[in-house]
Amino acid sequence: MIRSVRLETRGKVHDLASIYDDLNSRCFGDSIKAQITWGPRRVPGNRKYMRTSIKMGSYSVDDQLIRIHPSLDRKFVPRFFVEYIVYHEMLHQKHRIPVVGGRRQFHTPEFLAEEVTFECYDRARWWERENIDRILYY
Repeated sequence: MIRSVRLETRGKVHDLASIYDDLNSRCFGDSIKAQITWGPRRVPGNRKYMRTSIKMGSYSVDDQLIRIHPSLDRKFVPRFFVEYIVYHEMLHQKHRIPVVGGRRQFHTPEFLAEEVTFECYDRARWWERENIDRILYY
């Protein structure tokens, strides 16, 4: 059952609807039917802090909803990196999620094999390694 969610696709820097539509057309033949939104924003006035980890994107199977962490909506984060995160989450709708050993396996070998075909995969992974501390400070 798909729940109604208030979608916020236009960020201060990146427009998720534009990225999603472009990727859906170029990479998926417009077959992905998920919705996309930014995750909850930091409360104004709260001080920034350094996280030890971050979930940059998520896909809810039940809601067919992709959420992207608002830490990625900053000027230093290049569009190709946000595209990579959105592409990864879109793959979750395309690939089956088998149960293996009593647990759902979200990243099957088929999923991972397709993920590395993303045109900016190597560049995005390099950028992430070089900038993870900046992303974590939010």
